[in-house]
Amino acid sequence: MLKISYGPTINRDLCKNCGNCYRDCPMDVFGWDKKKKAPSVDYPGECSFCCVCEIVCPEKAVDVRFPLHTMLDFGIDPGKARNA
Repeated sequence: MLKISYGPTINRDLCKNCGNCYRDCPMDVFGWDKKKKAPSVDYPGECSFCCVCEIVCPEKAVDVRFPLHTMLDFGIDPGKARNA
């Protein structure tokens, strides 16, 4: 399986499993693990980089990583980006 290195990631140390990211993501990138009662990133390649998940997370546990071509399009130096 191809590993996607961009899109949202969840910091499990910070996440309180509120489900806001799962509920509010307009692209349905997140799934819900019923066993763990926690959100999961199921479809990172479908992320549109709107960052709603980051905004609605009260614990700041979600970080959206941008692909290289997007950083370059917006003039972001990949070497200086916090998620590079």
